[in-house]
Amino acid sequence: MKIAVTGRPGIGKTTLCLKVYDALKNKLEIEGFVTKEVRERGVRIGFKLIDLKSGEEAWLAKVGYRSPFKVGKYGVILESIDRFAERIEGYANADLIILDEIGPMELKSRKFVEAVEGILDRDNLLFTIHLKSQHPLLKKIRSEFEVITLSEENRNAVADEIVRRFTHDG
Repeated sequence: MKIAVTGRPGIGKTTLCLKVYDALKNKLEIEGFVTKEVRERGVRIGFKLIDLKSGEEAWLAKVGYRSPFKVGKYGVILESIDRFAERIEGYANADLIILDEIGPMELKSRKFVEAVEGILDRDNLLFTIHLKSQHPLLKKIRSEFEVITLSEENRNAVADEIVRRFTHDG
């Protein structure tokens, strides 16, 4: 089963991934990461990648970070993405791989794109994907995965349904 969840920023894609992880972590071998926004005094200053199993964190992008790669006001920290991309190649024994998010910042890394391409033929993948990006990798994912668009109305039911499906179909 290959599921890609999308939706506008802030709709709950990361929360959904964490709910699925928490519900299944004692039943399945799960690998992957989530991307969380970082705020200071209520203002978003960047994003961090967080490994689901180890809890290890690394900055993905930050306001004021000097980088040749920018997404909006955020300087993208390619070294962090590359380090997390190397982990993807080691997910061979996972029952489920969760990648949150495959979006404009992560797609700046060639290593990340290649690592994701390298696991697309696997089963039991749960990705969150950027709503509008037309990057070739996202086009491929949209054509090969079941794509679910989150909304305020469906987000809790979608999380429960994904847990049920990975538990019963896996």
